[in-house]
Amino acid sequence: MTLEESLTSIAQSLEQLIGLLRQQVTAPWVAKDLEQVFTQPIRTAGVFYSDKMVNWTRGKRLLIKVESSLDQDCDIQVIGNIADTRELAVDVGDLLPCLAGRNISAGPAWDDWHPYIGVRIITALAPAVGILTITAMIQE
Repeated sequence: MTLEESLTSIAQSLEQLIGLLRQQVTAPWVAKDLEQVFTQPIRTAGVFYSDKMVNWTRGKRLLIKVESSLDQDCDIQVIGNIADTRELAVDVGDLLPCLAGRNISAGPAWDDWHPYIGVRIITALAPAVGILTITAMIQE
């Protein structure tokens, strides 16, 4: 191969590479399936925890949806941990009031990231009727 042929081949390869670099690569954020983390007909005042921690190790965003048909208000605190346990978990964000019969949602901020996320529920008064359901959705 002559020098001219080599340079032509290199120039063609560079043009192909530049063309590939100019193409916009999309990486869609895909939501995983809903994950129910708590559902109970709470009948006492006290502190309750989600049945499990959500594995957010590969997620970009997280939505926690709280649906309450309880006849009493409750407070919701998102908690986070570096292990898949609520033991030694820390508060993530603010304590959120969930009024009786209402729904709320919460989502940790970017700088509140923890590999595992759960929820602490606080009831000051014992509900007589209703169910509290908490669902999580991760966007990857």
